Amino acid sequence: MSTNPVNYPAEWEPQAATWLSFPHNKQNWYGKRREMIRRFYVDLIRLISEFQPVNVLVPNRKFLSFEEKYAMADRPFPASFIDLKTDDIWIRDYGPFFVKKGKQTLVSQTVFNAWGQKFPPWKNDNLVPERIAKMFGYKLAKSVPYIFEGGAIEVNGDGLGMTTLDCLVGNHRNEPSDLGKVIKALCGAFGLKALLVLPKGLVGDHTDGHIDNVARFVAKDRVVIASASPKSANGKYLEEARAAILEFLQLHYGKKACVDTLPLPPQRKLPDGQILPASYMNFIYVNGGLIYPKYKCANDKVAQKYFESVYPKRKVIGIDCRTVIEEGGSLHCMSKHESL
Repeated sequence: MSTNPVNYPAEWEPQAATWLSFPHNKQNWYGKRREMIRRFYVDLIRLISEFQPVNVLVPNRKFLSFEEKYAMADRPFPASFIDLKTDDIWIRDYGPFFVKKGKQTLVSQTVFNAWGQKFPPWKNDNLVPERIAKMFGYKLAKSVPYIFEGGAIEVNGDGLGMTTLDCLVGNHRNEPSDLGKVIKALCGAFGLKALLVLPKGLVGDHTDGHIDNVARFVAKDRVVIASASPKSANGKYLEEARAAILEFLQLHYGKKACVDTLPLPPQRKLPDGQILPASYMNFIYVNGGLIYPKYKCANDKVAQKYFESVYPKRKVIGIDCRTVIEEGGSLHCMSKHESL
């Protein structure tokens, strides 16, 4: 048996970089929305690069304007731009899993098919982990030969993980009969001793219900989960999920384990009736900071106070995510952390 088993570190641990994929898909970003999302990315890159390096995938070296490059240049950690073909911005889901074996960083990967073949194309995105590993000299770790996404897994760096059933098996995903094999493969790839499988995610989530919109670890024995009115579409389920998570944590850490709640922002409906699953759970860590999505509502202040109370030594910053949520995701979905 290896003396250095593979481990997928918790996201609050020191990071080497944040990875992003700059938006370019004309199916999603066009006209005024294209201008808005490009400004959003420039602002986000400027913000993250106050804290740590940022690696940004772009379709070609001429893609960014001089003004955009200039705006992102004068930072404590100037961004690096990498020419690499992608199909969409959601690098959390298709990007490399930077796992650790001792002090060595390895790249693991899953099979990506755009959330059950919902949003083609995805061929380039599925190749990103292997291409990054080759470009930067990372060795490939044991990968997961099943359909799965990065936003569907949440870990505490101490052997525990959380996910949702609808992201493991289902239409154009893995066969229900393979559920045990999928769980075993995930635990092996990420060094998990236990994986809690909740039944589903938020109503309206295009991803089939990623955990990163539902609940996140904020310490190895502490989780924060979204909450909503019992009469709302998500309310009853989120309360049931809270109870299941608390039982799971207490099984491993005893009575000191706890589950906090943070109310969802108002769930916006598009003219076609589609629900945009906005959630404060979609925050990201940077070295010395935490960045969370804001939606210009009263609960933004509640989120700010909560994150400041949990992390008094981190700089807590909110950024307006009303543009990016129009495509169904937010900060965590669009970024990938690389542990130091």
